[in-house]
Parts: sequence; C-alpha cells; structure tokens
Amino acid sequence: MNVYQNVIIGTAVLATSIMLVFMLLVFRRYLSERADAKRDQIDRAITKSYLRRVAGYPYDNAKSWTKARRLSAIMRILPLLRGGERERLLQIVELDGVMGSILRRSHSLREAERVTAIRHLQRIRSEVCIGRLRELLARDPSPRVQLEAAFALAASESLPPPRETMRILGMLDRPPKRIDVALLRATAPHYREQMVLLLEGDLSRQWRAKIIDSLGWSGDMRVLPFLERSANDLDPEIRCAVLRASAKLNHPGAAELVLRALKDREDAVRIQAVNACATLGLKEATGTLLQMRHDEQLWVRLRVDQALRKLSTRSQEPAQLRAVG
Repeated sequence: MNVYQNVIIGTAVLATSIMLVFMLLVFRRYLSERADAKRDQIDRAITKSYLRRVAGYPYDNAKSWTKARRLSAIMRILPLLRGGERERLLQIVELDGVMGSILRRSHSLREAERVTAIRHLQRIRSEVCIGRLRELLARDPSPRVQLEAAFALAASESLPPPRETMRILGMLDRPPKRIDVALLRATAPHYREQMVLLLEGDLSRQWRAKIIDSLGWSGDMRVLPFLERSANDLDPEIRCAVLRASAKLNHPGAAELVLRALKDREDAVRIQAVNACATLGLKEATGTLLQMRHDEQLWVRLRVDQALRKLSTRSQEPAQLRAVG
C-alpha cells in the first residue's frame, strides 16, 4: 500500500468520523428538543389544571405529575393571581401536599438548602409558609438563615414587632449595619408606635439615630411632632437622622425644622438640611441657600448648588405646563 492510498484511507476515516459526530450531535439535539416539548406540554397541562381548579371548573389531575413539576408551575402562576384567587390556589397547593418538599428542605442539615427553601417560602407566602419562616427566624442555629428568614418576612409584610426582631437577631449587641437599617425601615410602616417606644429605652446614639431615620419610612405624618422634638438633640447624628426622616416623609409640615437646620453649627447637619430642602421643594429656602454658597465647607457649597438647580427646575415646571395649556 503506497503513500497515496494511506492518505485516501485516512481522509475517508476522518470524514466518516466527523460525519458520525455530526449525526450524534443532531440526534442529541433532536432528543433534547423532544424532551423540552414534552416538558412544556406537561407544564401547560398542570397550569391549566390549577387555573381550572381555582375557578371551580372540572379539571385533569394526573397522578404522574411530580410534586417538583407541580411546584414549578405554581411558582409561575402565583404572581398572576391576586386576592381570593391567590388564596384559593394556596389552599389547593396545601391540599395537594406540594408544600411538603419545601418544608422538608427547610429542615435540612445543610445551611444552603434551608436558605433556598426560605426563598421558595417567601414567594408562596401562605399561612404555612409564614409560620415556618417565623420558626426559622426564632430558632434556627445559623445567623445567616435567621437573617434570610427575617428579610423574607419583611418582603411578606409579616415581620414580628421591632423589639422582638432586634432581640432574636442580637442587633443591639453590636453597632448597626445596613441590613439592620433595611429591616427597621421595612418594620416602620407597621409598628410606628412601638418604634417610638423603643426610643424611650436605653439605646446607644447610633441605634437611636437609625431608628429615628427609619421613622421616615413609616409614611405616617403623626411622627412629625416627635421628629420636631428630636431636632434639638445635642447629638448631630440624631439631628441628621431627623432631617433624613423628614425628607422621606415628604410633608410640608417638616419645612420649619429643615429651614432652622440650615443654620446648624455642624457641617453634616447643614448638608442634610440642604438635601431635605431639595427633596421637599422648599422654595422659601432659596434666599438662605444663596447665602450658603459662601459656606466655609466645600461639601456644603456643592450640595447647595445642586439644591438650587433642583429648586429652579421645579419652579420652571408649572410655567412650562401653563405654556403648553
């Protein structure tokens, strides 16, 4: 066999191998698409079945549908339903025992598995889910799992009272962190009075400032008198927190304490007051802000310029609207 024959045979073998690999890839793609089509068909059938059950119509409920597949379909349906329809679906889910796998997962010895289960429980938010999340918050040995459970409850507007949350998470035993502030802000709309009551206790100035700051997220204008009293606190951090809360409430009643704070002796407080003027749209502060362009602190002057531009833009908007009209 000469060299040319070896080259021809080698080329033929290589071409055949490439063809076989190509055919295998095509066949694999065919099987994958067929399996995907079958899964999509099953998912549509499950979705249709649950929607019919929620509406009270006759339905198919094949025993071959796994609980994992049912759960996947339910997760897609839940965001589409509101009110009574959502409640009926959650009742049906519990009757079908679909929650069992998630609840078992939440008891796993692995921390990562419990965290994953918490995220499923948060999305479903049935009474059983909320109850299990509270149990994880109160009794899980892992601080990470407790924190995940706390945020899941916050997203479901089901956090326990702030004093209980702070006790369970040991928040007062350390300086406040951003995640602590986020939880306090989520708690404020539901426990305004209890948060004010917390401030009557023996708290560090850092925690007192963070709780006052969170009151701005309550959306309740009844906290304004308390903020006005705290605006005269000797601690500049407290005064800054009062201004942030007042700006967040976005109520004209806070104008007086904001205007007064523009003349505060502390740079940080003046900066927060300038920011609040811009947020609240206090045009009556324009004269004072123009004088503050000569403030000795650079950061104050920069924020003043930003606030004046914002107030100027707001004052031009009504004129533009009148011109359009």
